[in-house]
Amino acid sequence: MIKQKDVGIIIFRKKGRNIKYLLLRHQEGVYWKSPSGRVDPGEEGDEMLTALRELEEETGLKKNDIFFIRDFREEIEYDFDVEIEDGIKKKIYNVSVYYLAQTEKEKISISKEHLDWGWFDYETSLKRGYYQEQQDLLKKTHQYLLKKDEFLL
Repeated sequence: MIKQKDVGIIIFRKKGRNIKYLLLRHQEGVYWKSPSGRVDPGEEGDEMLTALRELEEETGLKKNDIFFIRDFREEIEYDFDVEIEDGIKKKIYNVSVYYLAQTEKEKISISKEHLDWGWFDYETSLKRGYYQEQQDLLKKTHQYLLKKDEFLL
């Protein structure tokens, strides 16, 4: 089994009294997700370094464009099979770590690994979550934000 880790940031904006989530559509076209990516060599001990690098690579947003919600850090774990070569499959065990941040920026510039992007309300974001783990993470995130006084609708 191959073990890997990726780190990402769930980005949201407040539009009036509504919360909008930033989702990126991957090249494969089947799924949308928050900006994230694999930990590069040299980043193993610094999740935030990976998260900020991936955010800038995938959206053009920089550290000074976002405001971290300091007490939010969630992990999701899953495994999947991938074809390595000649029909041989390997099992991948993945740990994804997500942080939460707010931005005032509306426009972003996506990387070549993405086809599209958008700011979506909770219900739409939930529907675009292709994997159950993504949907569960969004539910947890949304509930967390609604519990904060400044997000009362």
